This record gives sequence, C-alpha cells and structure tokens, in this order.
Amino acid sequence: MGADTMKLIGIALLGVLLLTAGVLAAEEAAAVAAPQTEVKMTRMDGLLAKLAKGEQVTIVALGDSNTELTFHTRGHLNYVGLLQAALLEKYGPNRVIMINAGCCGEGAAGGLARLDRDVLRFKPDLVIICYWDGQMAPLRQIVEKIRAAGPTEVLLRTPNPIVAPNMPAVTPRVAAGNEWPGTGKSVVADSILALGAELGVPVVDHYHAWLAADRAHDGPPATNPNKLWMRMSDATHPGPLGHLAFYRELAPYFGLPEKLSWEF
Repeated sequence: MGADTMKLIGIALLGVLLLTAGVLAAEEAAAVAAPQTEVKMTRMDGLLAKLAKGEQVTIVALGDSNTELTFHTRGHLNYVGLLQAALLEKYGPNRVIMINAGCCGEGAAGGLARLDRDVLRFKPDLVIICYWDGQMAPLRQIVEKIRAAGPTEVLLRTPNPIVAPNMPAVTPRVAAGNEWPGTGKSVVADSILALGAELGVPVVDHYHAWLAADRAHDGPPATNPNKLWMRMSDATHPGPLGHLAFYRELAPYFGLPEKLSWEF
C-alpha cells in the first residue's frame, strides 16, 4: 500500500472521527438544554432490613472496567471494595457477601449474556449496575430479568465524565482537565436516569455529581481533588480518588457515612 493511499485513508478516518464528535456534541448540547430527570434518593430498604435483623445478604456489582478491579486504582480498593468495607464496619463480619462481576471492555449486551452465570446463580439481594456504552435495550432487559428471577433490588449508576488529558495533539481546543466534549456521556447518563424513572429503579447519578463538584471548586485541575482530573487514572478510568467519590455518592443509598472510619 503506497504512502498516498495511506494518507488518504488517514484523512478519511479523521473526517469520520470529527463528524462523529460533532454529532455527539450536538446530542450533548440538546441533553444539557433539556430538563434532567429528577433523581430521588431511595435507600435499599429490603437489603437494609435484612442486615438490621442480623441476616446475611449478597450484593453483586455488574459492569465494565470501572467496576472490575484493575490497575487503575493502583492497588487501592475500588468502589465495590469500599462499599463492602463500610458495610462491614456497620454490620460486622460475614454479613455482606460482595461479588464483583465487572468485565473490562464489556457493554450491556455482554452483561446480559452472562447474567445467569455471573449474577443470578448467586440469588443476590441487590444488583448494582453501570455500563458506559449507552445500550438501553439490553440494560432494560438486565433489570427486567433480575426482577423476574426473584425479590432482588436493583441500583443503576451513571458513568463518570470522560476527561481531556494533557495531550494537545490528541485533544486540540480542549483544555486539559475539563470534560472531553463529544463523548456522548451526558446522553448516556440522561438515558439511564430516564430508564430508572420509567422502571422505578433508583439511580446514583455520578455523571452530574462530578460535573457539579468540578464547577463548585476553583483552582487548577491538577491539584484540587474535587476537580475532574485528580479523580482519574486516565481520560476514561477513575483512579483511587474517583472510586472514593463513587463510594461517597453511593453511601446515602445504604445509610452509610460518606467518610470511612480510617479517613481523617
């Protein structure tokens, strides 16, 4: 393949990427302009009632690379482990069986395909679900199949924003540390909120919570832990601070303190 042909392919691919980013940016602008679905904080009453009686419960976390424990947390607990630790501190040992059923690189269709093997066979009291890909049809099927299998509570989560890295050649015209426009995550988040409202499933809205925290705090993005970039391991995946933020946003749904006992 000649150099001229390769150049033409590169130009074509760049054009597709720019067109896609433009479409997503337009969708994001429309989503921002539209009123957001109201989120009501609903505690996991069935799960909490069993714990209050001293019974053992099972929780399964289903999702992608921001649920599965990976190198992005640099050896620290991710939100699944932090939630388990907080429940242990409140209810004692061997009360909560926490199963991390995350799978890196997976979308909601993949979660649906392995739901029986990785979730339902454990007969969980609660399933926490988060997928980034915006596939609402399989996400809806996951919730409906869980509910049909037994008296299991479901808690949906929206994804975190994707954050522009300090790489001018990759993210031109986007200031490092700000949300990377054109990724479509606002559309995904609002779709999950709407699905939760339709199905009567509570939703932890990380996406809008992170943007609100970012706007509410001044200072350079590289030093303030409330700013987006300090929460990230890379543009897409949260690091230790990001998963701590996830936990803080989950805690009220479980009647837990937002700060863990080992924090000062």
